[in-house]
Order: sequence, then C-alpha cells, then structure tokens
Amino acid sequence: MRTKRRLFRWLFFVFILCGIPLVPVFTQAGGGQHYPNGVEAFLIGVLPPPGFYIKEYNFFYTANKLKDNSGNTLKIEKAGVELDKLNVYGIIPRFIWVSKLNILGGSYGQHLFIPLLKQDLKLDVATPGGPADLNERTEGVYDLIYSPFIWGWHSKEGLLHTVAALDIFIPVGPYDKGNLNNIGKNFWTFEPVFAITGFLPWDKNLSASIKFMYDFNTENKSFIISPSVAAKIGNPALAGLDSDITPGQEFHFDYSVEYALTKNFRAGITGYFYQQVTNDKTDFGTVENDKGRVFAIGPGAWYTYKNWIFESHVAFETAAKNRPQGVTGLLNIIYKF
Repeated sequence: MRTKRRLFRWLFFVFILCGIPLVPVFTQAGGGQHYPNGVEAFLIGVLPPPGFYIKEYNFFYTANKLKDNSGNTLKIEKAGVELDKLNVYGIIPRFIWVSKLNILGGSYGQHLFIPLLKQDLKLDVATPGGPADLNERTEGVYDLIYSPFIWGWHSKEGLLHTVAALDIFIPVGPYDKGNLNNIGKNFWTFEPVFAITGFLPWDKNLSASIKFMYDFNTENKSFIISPSVAAKIGNPALAGLDSDITPGQEFHFDYSVEYALTKNFRAGITGYFYQQVTNDKTDFGTVENDKGRVFAIGPGAWYTYKNWIFESHVAFETAAKNRPQGVTGLLNIIYKF
C-alpha cells in the first residue's frame, strides 16, 4: 500500500511544475530561498544592550497565485498547473546573546533560530486522465539558523546603528526527494548580513531601517528533475531523472520606515525585496529563465512595555516571478531576561 501511495505521489510530481519554490520551503529550483522574507521590520539595525533575549516570530504566509518567468499567473488550462492554496504557519524561537565584549567599538553576540513549521498545499494539476487535485500537508522542525558572529555598533549621538553578521542555515529538517512539499531544504546556506537603522537629526521620532542579505547555497545531492526544469535546461527527456542541484545565489532585504507616536509606540510601513542573482545548476546543465523575484509592502506597529517588545506587520507581495505571490503576516514578541 505504501509503495502504491509513493508511486501515485511521484506521478503527480512529474506532471506539475515543481521547479518553483513556495515560501519559505518548497522544492529547490527558482532559488533556494532559505530565509523567510519579511520576518524583520522596525529598528532592524539596532543590536540590543548586553544580555540574553528570546524573540518569538509567529509567521503566516498565504498565496493562491503562482507566477511564471513573465510574471503571469499560471493557469491549469495553459500551464497544466494552478496554485489553489498555500498556507505556511511558523513559530520560530530565536535565542539572542549579546556579550559585554567590545570589538572595534562594537558589541559581539550570537543567535540561534529553531523554526517550527506547518504547511498546507493544494494544487490543481493536469494529468492524462484529466484535472486532479494534489493536497499535501507537512509539519516539523525547519532547518536551524545559527550565527557564530554578530557585531553591533552605535554612534555616540544615537542616530546611526549597524549590525553585521554571518547566518548559517543548517539542513536538519525532514526532506524526501519524492515529496513536493518538504520542510527541510537538504542543503546549507551561508548568508552575510548587514543591517542599518538611522534616525533623522531634526526629528528623532522618524527612523528607517534596512537589512541586506546575500545567500550562497551548497549542493542538494537528492533531487528529481521535473518537466519544467528539464525544459528550462533545454532537454525535456531529463524529466524524472535523479540529479544534484545547486540553487542560485540570492540577494534580498527587509526594510521599514517608522515614526514614534509615543515613547512606547511606533507605526510605519515595512516590507521586503527578493531577487535570485544566478541560475540554478544541475548535473545536466543550467536552469534558464527561472530566477525568482518578489517585492512586498505593508503596514506595521511596534510597542514596548517593561522587558517586553511586541511587533506586528503584514506585507502584500507584487511583481513576483517564478514563485507564488501572496501575503506575509507576523507577530513578533521579544523578552529580555
């Protein structure tokens, strides 16, 4: 019975465009996209004072549009596949330690993320027997994110703050090349990070922040080439073959502009931008015309009370290519011990 179920799933896998990554985890073409876009917002570049902190990200992403290389929505009538629903729920505890050690005028720290994710996926798929629904639900521990080096600097006037770090995505999440909707990625990502927050000298209530990231992905040694990937390599006969794949390099940033309405409350706009920079590469060739892209913008709010900070924001995606286009929502809670 299990063998028949796996064969049935694999046949569906062959007929769909599995080369497009759903956020934050799907299969690997169209960019690896380890980082869940938009999780950071207000005051991104301000490293907190020395101490131990816990930040909990309550993450939600939903989409019902899948975009092609021209930014058009894929429909079952023309493309053979249509995204009916993608929902991703995440609880992501982040443990932050900032030391009293001073390095070149800045503070040294480390952090560790332990993401817990649940994904619901529904696709309408064209098969030789007619249209069919493909439903998959997965949940578990996503790949860990660890930074052995975080460096934060603050200007004497308090108007400029910067953070530099190296985030390492460790592939511990469950992965099966026969599954479409995996929790784990099955490859490492090394991500240099630089964030900056600035306050206007003539109005310190107004600030802007941006967090730049650039991703270098290692090889996934367990991958099945789909028809869409085979076509973009230039050889449809490759569909269904096992291969290694190295997702392309990626540039992306989270941003925000906020205004302090009171000492404890800020409101503003926030969002993110993602662009795959280089093509994915397989054993059989380069995957062309498959670079992911998306831009998002939306409102946000930030509130602090004693040792607690609460932050909530939502971002609406647009201009997507080779990936879903949807809405991201977060409620972040920070506690200082």
